[in-house]
Amino acid sequence: MHLPATFHAARRLALPLLIALGAASTVPGTALAEPRHAEACVAPRDLVGLDLNLQVEKAEGTAAASYPNQGVIVRRIQARGLWTSSGVGGPQHRDGRGTSHWHRDGERGLVETSRDVTGLPASSTFNYRFETPTSGRWTWQIDRGQATLSGSFTTVPSAPMPEQLLAPATNAGLHVPLIIKHTVSQLPAGVYPQAGLVLQTYAADGTLTFRGFGPGTIDSTGTYAYKRVSANTAVEETTQVSATFTLPYTMVYTYKTANSGVWHQNFANGLIYFSGTFDTFPR
Repeated sequence: MHLPATFHAARRLALPLLIALGAASTVPGTALAEPRHAEACVAPRDLVGLDLNLQVEKAEGTAAASYPNQGVIVRRIQARGLWTSSGVGGPQHRDGRGTSHWHRDGERGLVETSRDVTGLPASSTFNYRFETPTSGRWTWQIDRGQATLSGSFTTVPSAPMPEQLLAPATNAGLHVPLIIKHTVSQLPAGVYPQAGLVLQTYAADGTLTFRGFGPGTIDSTGTYAYKRVSANTAVEETTQVSATFTLPYTMVYTYKTANSGVWHQNFANGLIYFSGTFDTFPR
């Protein structure tokens, strides 16, 4: 078949155009590449209107004793660079407020340089490394490293919608089975549970019972105080009483649904750290 000359001319024009279009689709920064970049950029662009729930897992440095070593610090981020904070669980928590300057650290990091107008520390730096758009790891550098606090965090709306309010106002009347997934301690292996299940049952009078299932777990009783600190986070401070000890612990519940989530426990002021998953159901 003989094709007209106009076809060959159009083909010669079309091929370079198609090649150019194909090359453009792979150039970084073009519209076609943007969704991939947006997916990789985990850290949010704006934290105004959010609570940052900072679970305190470690406190180090010469001045660490002046700061919390367990529980949760809730930083509420407001407009115009303002913030407030409060903490629950263990000693040295206090309320604060002040101003912050923020900048990005790569696609997953945010750095907050903070000034507290209510007292010490006057200035400090928070580093947030996002592992998902709403959670990650945090570090708080105080007084040029004289104290360093760190742990995991989640973000939730400061003014949640009803469906976003996952943590219950009270755990009275609940069974809470705790699955032990991870433990850290200087104690010899075998003298404390490193896996298993503990069923904790809470009464309205501030008492609870423990039933253990698995090596090293025990049955015991105790008294507790529970406080919801944000839409998805609650803190429990308990004194556990068994035949061999009477010791305190601080428990942080992070709800992922209205009746399940993850927990972290500082037992006996750092003697043992437990963590795992939990569910809740009525007694």
